[in-house]
Amino acid sequence: MKGLFASILILMTASACASTKLYPYCNVFIGTACFGMKSGDEYKYTSQVDFRIYEIKLSSEDEVNIYSGYHPASFDYEGAYLSKERVNGYLVSALKVDNQRHRILIEPVGKRAPSVDINISMSSGDKGLIIEFIKSFRSCTRTKLETACKDDILLQSVVL
Repeated sequence: MKGLFASILILMTASACASTKLYPYCNVFIGTACFGMKSGDEYKYTSQVDFRIYEIKLSSEDEVNIYSGYHPASFDYEGAYLSKERVNGYLVSALKVDNQRHRILIEPVGKRAPSVDINISMSSGDKGLIIEFIKSFRSCTRTKLETACKDDILLQSVVL
C-alpha cells in the first residue's frame, strides 16, 4: 500500500510540473543550493564519501553536470566574465568555455560548506530553457534537522 501511495504522489508531482515551460522553484536539494527539475528532465545521482555528482539531461536534450563537494576542479577566474560575485553568503563565478559550453562555480564564503560546480553543454539551441533552469537555483543553508533556501535567484548575474 505504501508503494502505491508513493507512486501516485510521484505521478501527481510530475504532472503538476509538466504544464509550463518555467522550472519549479526547488525540488532537488544539493546542500549549498537547490534547483528545479520539471517533467521530462532526467538525472543520474552518484554519491561518494565527500562529493556528489548530478548528471542531468533536460527535456531539450541539453546536458548539465553538477559537482557538489569540497574539491572542485580549478577555475579560470581571469577568463571568467563573472568572478566571485557575492550572493547570499556565496561567491558566484561564471565562464563561457565556448559557444555551447559554460561553467558556473558557487563557493561558500567563510564557512565549511561544499562548493557547487555546474558544467552546461548546450546542444539544442533552446537557450531560453537553459536560462530558466539556471534561474531556478537558490542558495540554501543546512542543519541536521532542516534545509532552508532563500527566495533570491542565486545565479541572477549569469549570462549564457
